[in-house]
Amino acid sequence: MSKEITAPVNESLPVVGGRMVGEERRLQILRIAVRLFSQRGFRGTTTKEIAQAAGVSEAMVFRHFANKEELYTAILDHKACEGGIEDPCALVADAVGRKDDRAVFETLAFSALEHHEHDREFMRLLLHAALEGHELAQMFWDRNIVQIYEFLGGYISERQRDGAFRLVEPKVVVRAFIGMIIHHSLNNSLWDPSRGLLNITNEDAAREFTEILLRGIKNNSAPHVETGKRTASLIKHPVKKKQTK
Repeated sequence: MSKEITAPVNESLPVVGGRMVGEERRLQILRIAVRLFSQRGFRGTTTKEIAQAAGVSEAMVFRHFANKEELYTAILDHKACEGGIEDPCALVADAVGRKDDRAVFETLAFSALEHHEHDREFMRLLLHAALEGHELAQMFWDRNIVQIYEFLGGYISERQRDGAFRLVEPKVVVRAFIGMIIHHSLNNSLWDPSRGLLNITNEDAAREFTEILLRGIKNNSAPHVETGKRTASLIKHPVKKKQTK
């Protein structure tokens, strides 16, 4: 977060005046920072511009956020509090307890697709961070993406031990799952916002992606063999019905 003064920007930004209490002012600065970062990237946004858009001095920005790391952490915390970044463990805890594979993956897919659709500003911010090699991208990876890999990877491993899933590297499965979701969201946000190529609801997309995934990793052979053996056994040794007197 540079203090360098850049040339005035062409776009009109709201300037908020008046007095605010500390927490309100902090939240206002935070939201404006997110908006500017998502529009211009991190290299194209200075603390001076954030201060001007918020109608405060640059010193006021640093009073609320002592350094850039504190501001970036606050952005992620703010999005988590807004519900934009949900804890995957809590979101599907009941489904995991029931070992309801379809509910686990479909719920996570739908939640992610809804977030991407309704918070494109944050999605653009993350893209800027990744393309610029910005530290917020690594922070988001460590705090969110790694958590999803560990959580889903652990669930997949457990279901493999149960014999429900084929023996595939769990991280490969997680990457395939996330890949479908991210590609779909990027198409809708960047390349095909009119959805001329594919126009389906988030519910339908989550259901179809889950179906594709489960058809690929379900261990259909073991139940089939077990059922076949039981059927053969019943043919050779039919169960005798008890005679009623």
